Amino acid sequence: MKSLSLKWRILLISCVFLLIPLASWLIDSKFESDLERDNFQQAIQQANNLRSFFEQLIQHDNNFRHKLDTDNSKPTLHVALRETGILIDGYSDEWYPYHGFGNRIQNFGQSAELNLVEDQQHFFLLFDVEDDEVVYRKNLELGGQSDKIEVQLNAYRLQFSPIAPGRVAALRQTSSGYREVNSVYAVWQESSQGYQLEVRVPRELVGTTFNAEIHDVDKEGSSPKLQGLYSFTNFELADLNSMLSVGALSRLKADDYRVMVTNLQGDIVYGYGQPHQSIKGHWRNRLWLSDLSPIETRGSKVSLSSEELDKTLLGQAQEQLVDAGNLTAYSRILEPLYDGDAIVGALIVESSAINQKLYLRDFWLRMLLLMLLFWVLMVWWLYRSSKDYSRRIVELRDITEEAVSEQGQIRHVIKREEYYDDEVADLTNTFSQLTTRLKQHHDYQEKLVARLNHELRTPIAIIRSSLDNLSADSLSELDAQMLRSAQSGASRMSQTLSRLSEATRLEQAIKSADKHTFDVDDVLKGVSQAYATNWPEHQFKYNSQVSGVSLKGSRDLFVQMVDKLITNAVDFDDRSAPIVICLREDDSRLIFEVSNRGPVIDKKALKSVFSLMHSSRKNSGGHLGLGLYLAKLIANFHNGHIVAKNHSDNGGVSIVVSWKNKYFTR
Repeated sequence: MKSLSLKWRILLISCVFLLIPLASWLIDSKFESDLERDNFQQAIQQANNLRSFFEQLIQHDNNFRHKLDTDNSKPTLHVALRETGILIDGYSDEWYPYHGFGNRIQNFGQSAELNLVEDQQHFFLLFDVEDDEVVYRKNLELGGQSDKIEVQLNAYRLQFSPIAPGRVAALRQTSSGYREVNSVYAVWQESSQGYQLEVRVPRELVGTTFNAEIHDVDKEGSSPKLQGLYSFTNFELADLNSMLSVGALSRLKADDYRVMVTNLQGDIVYGYGQPHQSIKGHWRNRLWLSDLSPIETRGSKVSLSSEELDKTLLGQAQEQLVDAGNLTAYSRILEPLYDGDAIVGALIVESSAINQKLYLRDFWLRMLLLMLLFWVLMVWWLYRSSKDYSRRIVELRDITEEAVSEQGQIRHVIKREEYYDDEVADLTNTFSQLTTRLKQHHDYQEKLVARLNHELRTPIAIIRSSLDNLSADSLSELDAQMLRSAQSGASRMSQTLSRLSEATRLEQAIKSADKHTFDVDDVLKGVSQAYATNWPEHQFKYNSQVSGVSLKGSRDLFVQMVDKLITNAVDFDDRSAPIVICLREDDSRLIFEVSNRGPVIDKKALKSVFSLMHSSRKNSGGHLGLGLYLAKLIANFHNGHIVAKNHSDNGGVSIVVSWKNKYFTR
């Protein structure tokens, strides 16, 4: 973590926000389990309420009690709850889920089937009639013989007698004749075996009883003749086993509960509701459900058989949470129904919290998408800001390195930050003030040396001339010794001022020097021969392991640096071995080394030998220590790094100047 840059740290921290969707999903799972538990408890309570209602209904409603009798052979017309869309077009393609509710009759070898379906607004009928010859009305008059179907809903009787295939009018007989009922929509279509009639009736026209009659007419000769008249209910009105009821069930939503009542044989004598059909209309639900029929569809069944139902009919109530923990989990409560002390049937109540779960997941999905958008924008903004901060910090680092040399000299003053107004700008402005003060102090030091040199030259000259005049007189031995000490101090003071002036002039020369490329090996070969001539009493050895290596800088200043190093080596050389000048390449660095045998430098002073007016070697002989200081100035001008090292045997000292590979070329 410590080695990461600012922008990568911010990106890493922003990734922590990805834990929020995970935490929200865990919370959503906890809410779903709570919904399951609450739904289970509500289903138990609702089953207890409905059981009391149906047991009272058994005692007071003989018709309902009669339906529970297993020896009752009277036919019952079951009405299915609409689960799919039904298009009134005269074709039965979309009626396949409801075939289990069909009522079939026979008439002289030909059969007819009736299917009844309902929802909150409409009552749907499908007649599928086998007829070897379909006879239509010849004109608008209703007299004469033709194939037709008559439907009676309580006292409301409708007749469907088409002129041709297609939409057919629903006609109601009144005292003044027949009139069309516009709210009833019907379509008559021929099939390969006869015809089909599809009818949609508003719920307010449907009562509790039903009867349907089919008139079959065939042509004999030139005129049609009635071949048969038959009914699904033996020409009597039959009670509709409707799923949309009143009383206690009117307070239940058909989309929340499914209620079924069975007799002792498992036949469904009453059914209501089809839970959560509304989820089919939401495309987002397909993200969580491949099958949009979450609860096992029992709408097409007319009887049930299971181990739980058998136990219930023996008097043992059953409470189940089917598929607990899953999205499609639902509660199933089975309660026995009593007539006095005798069990006459079973009540089955099923309910699911899937709608609430899907709502939670839909909310979670919306929140996730919104959070993802916010996270992307935030990461983008943070990355852009961190990148800008990183760029500015790197630029501040670079200009700071360029502004201050390794010796602490100020090359130029850092400019103030005017465009931004933040912490980095404050830091830049602080560095600007700091470099300005350092620049002023450095200028003061430079001028101080020049002023001292100018002001002290004349007093020193006066002192030396006075001392020279005194030396012409005859003096005692003690006075002569004191005079010599004064002359030595004046000479040393003059020499010190000269060296300080030289250092100042060299610093100014370095500032104004132009850089160009020169061959290091050629320069060292030339100067090493001159040193042997200048100091014949010393031995010199030049060792070059590289050739064709160039530096960018000033050739004259580089030679002056070598002179300072050689002079320093000569001053402290004990002449027991040659002074070695070495040029080599080690670990992708260019190394220039000058070593001599002689007194070593104290380990504590190895880093301070390059300071101004500093000498750390024993037996320095009045050495002022300006040479190494000037050598370091020139080495830094050529982007080199200069250090002093004692020999491993403590028999001498090496001054090493090194360059990184980016500062020299081959």
